[in-house]
Order: sequence, then structure tokens, then C-alpha cells
Amino acid sequence: MTWPEDDARHREVLAALRAWAREIDAVPYPPGLDIDALMARHFESRHEEPVMELVVTTTAAVSVLAVGGELDLTGSRRLRSRLTEEIGLAPRALVLDLTGAAHCSARGLAVLLEATGDARAAGVPFAIVGCVPVVRRAIDALGLGDALQLHATTADAVEWLDLLDRLKTLR
Repeated sequence: MTWPEDDARHREVLAALRAWAREIDAVPYPPGLDIDALMARHFESRHEEPVMELVVTTTAAVSVLAVGGELDLTGSRRLRSRLTEEIGLAPRALVLDLTGAAHCSARGLAVLLEATGDARAAGVPFAIVGCVPVVRRAIDALGLGDALQLHATTADAVEWLDLLDRLKTLR
């Protein structure tokens, strides 16, 4: 909204704004307060969305999908998509390495369960390794340990998956 220069209401509003600005300027800042540093710190603390890193390492025996970052809503979507892709490639075995996971939301846990079911349905042996304490606590609190094949290390999981493969050939 614009007012003509000679409008009485416009002059009243400007006078009120000037008076208010003088009152604010009259308020003393605490000694040693650096407004510029405070503002810089505020804007530095506003970070971008957390980045999730997914790295796949494939050998003849196993594909390992390593997760780095947060398994929040956004990260869980990316992980779900990548797990679906990897399971679709039908590797001899698939290991999900959560060593680099910093956080796991409820959606992240749902993705772990869904991937376990999808891998089973596709006939792809699947194991999860490196559950950091924050992820392990969530799994234990919900009683999901029996539904997920959890192992301490990738070597343990590969050994277990190899044993499964040998048992299949005996049938």
C-alpha cells in the first residue's frame, strides 16, 4: 500500500515508526554483545538437510550396501529405493552395513523390515551388520531382533550367508 506524501495518516504512521525505532535504539545491549557475531552464528547453525551416503561393494560372493548418515524420512526413502534395486539384481547375498548410521527413525526400521521381507521373497539371503547403539536400542525396544538377521561384522554375516548357501545345496 502506498500513501501520498501529504496524507495525514501516512505522516502519523511514519512518526510512530520513528518513535519506536528511537525507543529500540535506546535499549542498551549487554556489555560485550557482538550482534554481528551472534547473527553469523545463527546463520551458520542453519544447516542443510543431512546427507546420506550409500556405497555398494560387490564381490562374487556378496554385495555390501554401506550406509553413512541418518536414516530419517528422507534417508529412508533413498535407502529403500537402493535396497529394492540391489535385491532386484539378485546377488548371491546382500549385506546392509549400518556402521555409519548416525540415527534411525521409525521409518528407517520399517525399511529394514521391508527389505528383509523383500529379500526373502526374492530368494536373496540378507543380513544386517554394524548396528550402532542408537539403532540397536531401537531394534531391541521394538522386539525386532528376531525378525532381522543381525550380525556384528560383515565377516560374520558373510560366514553366516555362506553357511546358508551350503545348506541350500544340501537339499
